[in-house]
Amino acid sequence: MEVYLDCSGGISGDMTLAALAHLGVDFAPLTAALEKAGIACELDIREELRAGGPGRCADVRWRQEEQPLRHPADIAAIFNVVEVSVGVRARALAVLDALTEAEAHAHQIRPEDVHFHEVGAVDTLVDILGVCYGLECLGARRVIASPLPWFSGTTVCEHGRIPLPAPATAWLLRGKPVFSSEGEEPSRQELVTPTGAALLHALADEFANGPRGVPSALGTGYGSRPAARGLRAWLVRPEADLTGADHSMGGQEVVSQLETHLDHLTGEELGLALSALAEMPEVLDVLWLPGVGKKNRPSGLLRVLCLPVHEDMASRAVLRHTHTLGLRRQRVERLVLPRRGVSTRLAGQDMPAKLYEIEGRSYVRPEAGAVARAARAEGLGAPALRLKPEAGEGGPVE
Repeated sequence: MEVYLDCSGGISGDMTLAALAHLGVDFAPLTAALEKAGIACELDIREELRAGGPGRCADVRWRQEEQPLRHPADIAAIFNVVEVSVGVRARALAVLDALTEAEAHAHQIRPEDVHFHEVGAVDTLVDILGVCYGLECLGARRVIASPLPWFSGTTVCEHGRIPLPAPATAWLLRGKPVFSSEGEEPSRQELVTPTGAALLHALADEFANGPRGVPSALGTGYGSRPAARGLRAWLVRPEADLTGADHSMGGQEVVSQLETHLDHLTGEELGLALSALAEMPEVLDVLWLPGVGKKNRPSGLLRVLCLPVHEDMASRAVLRHTHTLGLRRQRVERLVLPRRGVSTRLAGQDMPAKLYEIEGRSYVRPEAGAVARAARAEGLGAPALRLKPEAGEGGPVE
């Protein structure tokens, strides 16, 4: 899955956080983890309707009188102890480093002397960590962003009247595609904030004029300023995820892996379920691994593979045939070898087969169904048919 950020209306930390919340991310576990790490804050997500359509706004509230976290080292220390995944932590630290370097350059000071005073440091902390956490919750392997709006105005901050883009933002915009937004924003306000630019600098894998694939959901995030447009975050399934690789050429493809533990079916019900799933043309493979589960009960792992485009259909089939109460779903990459259909001769019979290549050498494997039919016709087991010598041969060669 990819996330495409349409930044034509601007981007900031709170806008990005709100857009991910509109896409369905639940930030309650994150605020609980922050409180456990000593950051007593609340994240208020509220509905918002503007000219850009329905969306969300996000406000961070600090539940103490003062915000002691002012320096990047203080925020990094929280990132290093809060209970999040390694990936979320690494992304958050990369964004913080980018923002720190930009502010240091803007004020011509050392990075360790940067002081976040224009915005609350807790806001910065939650915006950065929340965005990284939200992307992981959505399963976003890549982040694609649109070109960024460029508005050559001025704004007033704690340092007085400064040009736009702000100095820290301008430093982060180097090497990124922009477009002129003169006349599009009558409020003449900052469209890309330093935090928004730092998020793109550290997290965006690519900049493109639009998403490539199939958009499946849209989240819109509005900032605290009354701009008509917000940040639009699209959840996109790449086309490669949906169609799979060309097996005649080989290569990599993404498949959906569905898993569940089963301990409640009778042997007959399990057999019927495996047969029904294996017969589905949308299912690539079915695997049953027996084992021992909770309370030492006989149990097993059911694993089903399919293309992502068939994930919903295969998921419903697993639920229908097993009545499991929970189904784990994930996307995994697999490497497929070049193969094509051919005909081969086995035990004096021509039958369909697959020709495939490994390390430049070709091999032929008869289709299992064809071997089974031929074996039944001769009243043999499949191994006997495979080992049966061709007519005229004197038997196997020692």
